[in-house]
Amino acid sequence: MHSVLCISGLDPAGHSGLSADIRALAFLGVRAMPVAATLTVQNLASFSELRPVPADLLSKQIRKVLEEAKPDAVKIGMMANAETARLVADIVRNLDIPAVTDPVFASSSGFNLLDDELLDAYRHGLVPVSALLTPNASEASALTDLEVRNPETAAIACKAIIELGAKAALVKGGHFSESKGTDVFLDSEGKYNLAGQGALQDSRGTGCTYSAMIAGHIARGSGTREAVNRAKKDMARAMDIAAWQGYGGAGPGSAINGEKAAHGYEMGNAVSELVSILPPGCIAEVGNNLAFGLAGAKGPEGICSLDSRINLKGGRVATLGTPVFGRDSHVGRVVLAAMSHDPQIRCALNLRYSAELLGDITKAGFTVGGFDRKDEPKSSSSMEWGTAKAIKDLGYVPDAIHDPGSCGKEPMIRLLAHDPGELVRKLRRILEMGQ
Repeated sequence: MHSVLCISGLDPAGHSGLSADIRALAFLGVRAMPVAATLTVQNLASFSELRPVPADLLSKQIRKVLEEAKPDAVKIGMMANAETARLVADIVRNLDIPAVTDPVFASSSGFNLLDDELLDAYRHGLVPVSALLTPNASEASALTDLEVRNPETAAIACKAIIELGAKAALVKGGHFSESKGTDVFLDSEGKYNLAGQGALQDSRGTGCTYSAMIAGHIARGSGTREAVNRAKKDMARAMDIAAWQGYGGAGPGSAINGEKAAHGYEMGNAVSELVSILPPGCIAEVGNNLAFGLAGAKGPEGICSLDSRINLKGGRVATLGTPVFGRDSHVGRVVLAAMSHDPQIRCALNLRYSAELLGDITKAGFTVGGFDRKDEPKSSSSMEWGTAKAIKDLGYVPDAIHDPGSCGKEPMIRLLAHDPGELVRKLRRILEMGQ
């Protein structure tokens, strides 16, 4: 399992810092290794005090984690003082692991954390060891001695940050006075803007969540640019949900936690059941995958699927897969195509084709549709086209869609349902027919 070493502050109320990091990474199927660098006294209403974790204890925490496993990325958050910042910079410099640094110079409630010595430790310590620095407008202004207020001035600040030693810079636009919500990214390939929305009013943990998601995508193998793009999409959805559901000051982490974590939980339960009930004869040569879409999903970023398929190992059904969002899979495309016709049908599982299994599906009282790949237009995508054709021919979304395969393409059955729990219940009934 991919992992991120998170070195930041501990928010006892759970809205920001390490708490936000852990939640954000969990949604991506990435393990968080949380190391407390700063202890705080805060809740949603106020921030009144902070204390740095003693340098020797901080160093021992990090080194103990590294004895067990080498993380795939590092995410650096709140530093209480210059000594802490320099210590973390020295450790990260020797790790040879990409680090995402999210500077925190003031709390959301206005508590100032920055002094000249800490600023110097950022400029000459943390910034040079960072694969990506993610300041907001005021933090970028402090780091560069520039007035950052819009995308144009943010681009100049990004260049100055890279001149300080960072490989890339992302100035978050949630607090711009102009073009609010448009982030500005710069690396060796050049600059581009990421349009979006402004920060939630008085929300906590937005920057922590965003930067942790970026680190999580890097840990999973994305380049910095791709990781920023993926995290931006995740954040946009999270902020929409937070606004719709009234999370307000609790921030987008709570919203994502409510939706994505629930999907991951349902997926995990269903996969455990599937591994226990699927007979070897239902396992496709290419493996089986389960996909479950968020309400309103429009692309892979809204689909939860396994990052490693269900297969036969030594003749037994097994998987090492973890539910993650954002992977482009053929079963995920089936879900998206089905949702475009019936938004309530958000789950699918592929099964090895057999006439017997197809007959058992019918005997169980479920509806069946199909398509033939030989009829597929050259410019189309098989899963989207085939699923849409089967649905159009029937006039509704069936319980299962099958195709006979083609040259190099395995015949397959896809079982559809509202959610993973219903899908498992359908499969159990189908398997009972074959007994």
